[in-house]
Amino acid sequence: MTRTIVGLDIGSTGIRAAEFEMGRRTTSLRRFASVELPEGAIRSGTVADHEAVAVALRELWSRGKFSTKTVVLGIANEGVLVRQMDLEWMEPGDFRKGLRYQVADALPVPVDEANLDYYMLDEIEQPAEGQQEARRVARVMLVAAGREMVDGFVRSVQTAGLSPVRVDLLPFALVRAVSPVTEVDPALEAVVDIGAETVVVVVHRGGRPQFVRTLSGHGGRAITRALMDRYEWTWEDAERTKIVLGLPGHSQLDAVPEAESSSEETSVSVADHPAHQVIVEQVDALVTELRTTLTYYRSSAEGSQPLSRIVLTGRAAGLGGLAEKLREQLDVPVERLSVFDRVRKPRNMVLVEDQEAELAVPTGLCLGAMAS
Repeated sequence: MTRTIVGLDIGSTGIRAAEFEMGRRTTSLRRFASVELPEGAIRSGTVADHEAVAVALRELWSRGKFSTKTVVLGIANEGVLVRQMDLEWMEPGDFRKGLRYQVADALPVPVDEANLDYYMLDEIEQPAEGQQEARRVARVMLVAAGREMVDGFVRSVQTAGLSPVRVDLLPFALVRAVSPVTEVDPALEAVVDIGAETVVVVVHRGGRPQFVRTLSGHGGRAITRALMDRYEWTWEDAERTKIVLGLPGHSQLDAVPEAESSSEETSVSVADHPAHQVIVEQVDALVTELRTTLTYYRSSAEGSQPLSRIVLTGRAAGLGGLAEKLREQLDVPVERLSVFDRVRKPRNMVLVEDQEAELAVPTGLCLGAMAS
């Protein structure tokens, strides 16, 4: 018996959806499609224009020809609390019921205004003060999202005629796209998703998330805006130049339009292009934030196990030379994510590099839903 479901990734600039079919032994990709969103439809990780998002979803279903309207939805928002906590151990059913009472004092909003979830990391024994027997503790990754924010996405999806069966956190989906839960190789890895507006960093060990952080202002659009401001370019010109130039030594062409000229007939060697300076400045700022984030994790985590690798995903992660720059500056092996290490692709399906990058979140969402 097979199950079919669609993973839905609603980002700040577009929506990506992938349909998967789960058989007895394998999970297979069946369909994939994406559409752009109007400017301002999603702001700061929340739905600002429900109708615009619903219209885009209808277009997506028409374009993708998906066979089901059952979806699992991913969310990523800087306001979502993700924190490791040690809580009183209870049987699974009782633990979920009592969760809100155990964490109420740790939330930035009233518990009645939050949607709560958790990821079980471990069960440990801790010495109990004044008692001979140890105290059993559940170590969890707590997730708390504002109910209004989550309801906004659900409302847009339902307005488009779709049926959401699960809402999941984007960092957890990323980990599932990279690795199954395993005890065989509990290496410590970081998954870095570089989107248009935000960068999501999640550290996991053997498929179990250990640390999550969302960095705002360091996505792909930061470079595009910096080029626009420096040279008074249009958005289209800045975006195209960013993609073509990449970092020094990784340009796609031998020559591109000169930065100081609006004439397409005037060109300059990419080796001398002044826009490289802007791109390097923005990438250096991203590298600094990633180094600070990973240093913070290691200083606050138990032990000092080094990262075995960094896995890059997200469309903006395809900037020419970025992986090499991170490898050099962070002194950690860096690889691009391929979801086809986890799922099967039809032989007749052809995907370009950008589309493969967009599959990470929908893949992880569906793997999580099918396993539950």
